[in-house]
Amino acid sequence: MADLSLLEAAFSQDVSLRDRVLAAAQSSPDTARLALDIVRYYANHSTHSNGNGREVPNGDAPAAKKRKLSPEPATQGTTNGTIHASHTAAASKTTTTSAAPSIDPSTTIPILALPDISFSIPMRKKATLTILGPPSSAPTQSTGGLVVESKDTTYTIPWSSIAHTFCLPVPDRAAKAHNFVLLLHPSSPSNTETQFVFTLPETPYVGPSALARDHDTSVSLVGRTLNTYLAPLGTGVVLPSESDFASAVPQAHRKGEKGYHVKAHVGSKEGYLFFLSGGILFGFKKPVLFFPFDRIESTSYTSVLQRTFNLVVTVGGDEGGTEETEFGMIDQVDFAGIDAYVKGRGLEDASLAAERRARRIGVNDPRRKKGEESGAGEEGEEEDGEGELAKAERELQDQEDEEEEDYDPGSEGESEGEGSESEEEEGEGPVDEVEGEEDHDE
Repeated sequence: MADLSLLEAAFSQDVSLRDRVLAAAQSSPDTARLALDIVRYYANHSTHSNGNGREVPNGDAPAAKKRKLSPEPATQGTTNGTIHASHTAAASKTTTTSAAPSIDPSTTIPILALPDISFSIPMRKKATLTILGPPSSAPTQSTGGLVVESKDTTYTIPWSSIAHTFCLPVPDRAAKAHNFVLLLHPSSPSNTETQFVFTLPETPYVGPSALARDHDTSVSLVGRTLNTYLAPLGTGVVLPSESDFASAVPQAHRKGEKGYHVKAHVGSKEGYLFFLSGGILFGFKKPVLFFPFDRIESTSYTSVLQRTFNLVVTVGGDEGGTEETEFGMIDQVDFAGIDAYVKGRGLEDASLAAERRARRIGVNDPRRKKGEESGAGEEGEEEDGEGELAKAERELQDQEDEEEEDYDPGSEGESEGEGSESEEEEGEGPVDEVEGEEDHDE
C-alpha cells in the first residue's frame, strides 16, 4: 500500500517502532490516517534548538542554525566533453560544523539509507548514502536528492543538479559489483565537486526500505529508487547494453558472461571505456571522462597494429575549437565492435557533428529507445565509401606485405614480444551484467 510505504520509510531507522506503527495502521483505517498526518506534520514543522534550550520552528531558527537554500553562482567549463570537478559543481561540500547549501529538510523524508558505502570519487573512503524524497509515494517534482556523509565531510546533491547517472559493472572482479557514476550539471550551485563514484555489491538487500522488493539486490534497489526521483526531470540511470556494445574479449574472472568494457590508456592512466546508448565514458579514476554524442565532432584510429590500436575522440571546445583525446593500447579483438558502434551513430564523420548537436540526443532520457539510430550514420557511411575498418585492414595488410618483403627475425621477435605483453595486460577484464534494470520504473 502506498500509504503504508510512506510510514515504513518515515520510521525506517527504528525497526521496532516501524513494526508497531504498521501493525496499528493495518488494524484500523483511522489509525493509519492519524499516523500519516503525524508524519506529514513532522516533516513540514521540524524544529531546531536556539541554543538556550528552547525549541523554535524552522522559520524562526537563528541564521547560524539554518541551512542555506539559495544557490551560489558557478563558473561553467568542460574539457574533452567532460564535466570536471575543478571547473563546476552541483554538490555542496561542507564539514560537519559549518552550514552549506543543502536540500530543504522540511520538504523531504529519508527514503533509503545505506551505511558504509565505498566511494572512489571525490574521496576514497566509506560514507553513508541517504536518498531523500518528498513525503509522497508518487513524486511529481524533484524534491529531495542525495546526501553523502562521512565522519568529517557532507555532500548534498539535489536531484535537479544531476546531469548524468550511470550504473556500470566493475571490471576485473570475481564478485559481482557495480559502480554508480553521477555527473553533475556545470551550472549547478556551489563550486566544489561535480563527480561522484560509489560501488555497490550485487548481493541481496537486507535493510529496511519501503521500496524494496523480493529478490532485490543493493544495485537493483538503488537503481530503481534513483529512477523514481530522476524520472520527473526526464533523466534516469543508464546501463550498458549488448545492443550498443559488448566486448569480444573473454571475461577471465567469470566465464561465459558478457563484458561491456574495453581496457585503454589515456597517457599513463589506465581505465575502462564503455560505449553507451548516449555517449562514450572512460572511468573510473578521477576525473571520469564522458563524451555525449552531441559533443563529438569525429572519431578516428591511429597506431593500428597486429594486436592493439588507438581510438581518437575529437570534441568541440568551449570556444569553437576542437580537442582530441587518444585512448591507447586497445585490444585489436574489439576493433570490429567499436567500429560498428562508431559507424552506426555516424561518429566517424565530422560533417555530421552539427546535426548531432542540433538533435541534442538525450544521454539518459528514459523515454529514448535504447539503441535508436537516426539514420545519419548510414548516410555518412555511404558517403565515405571506404569505412575506417576497411582502411585499417588495408593498412595492416600493406604493413604485413612490407614486412614479408624485408624480413628481419630480430625485429619480428621484438614486435611479437611487445604484442604478447599488451595481450597479457589487456586480456582480462570481467564485467557483470546488471539484470532487471534496463527498463525504468515509472
